[in-house]
Amino acid sequence: MGKIVFRIGLDLDQIDREILANCEKASAAAARGEAVEAKRTVNFESWTTFFQAVTPNRIAILEYVAEHDAVASTRALAMALGRDYAAVHADVAALLKLRLLEREGNALHCEVGPDGAELVAA
Repeated sequence: MGKIVFRIGLDLDQIDREILANCEKASAAAARGEAVEAKRTVNFESWTTFFQAVTPNRIAILEYVAEHDAVASTRALAMALGRDYAAVHADVAALLKLRLLEREGNALHCEVGPDGAELVAA
């Protein structure tokens, strides 16, 4: 499983520089035959946009899916969490859009481990 980094408040120039630096580090490590840890970065313009996108219910979904490796369906996830299907469906759709969850058929997967998140504010 990889790592996810949430970055808040970076401007586009900072993001571009960070992407370039990360690519150069990964390329150099791969050239030396070293393993490169998968890392996904999600950038948010502000704390407000972060908290609109990453709500406590959505965090609970990510934690549950990561702990169980996969969940058979959105309905199964709603039942396991004891939540309304429509609300879970909306949260899953938002997490899929952010690419924090992945869908394979009906099954939901989370490539980020339960301890694989980092929050960085500019």
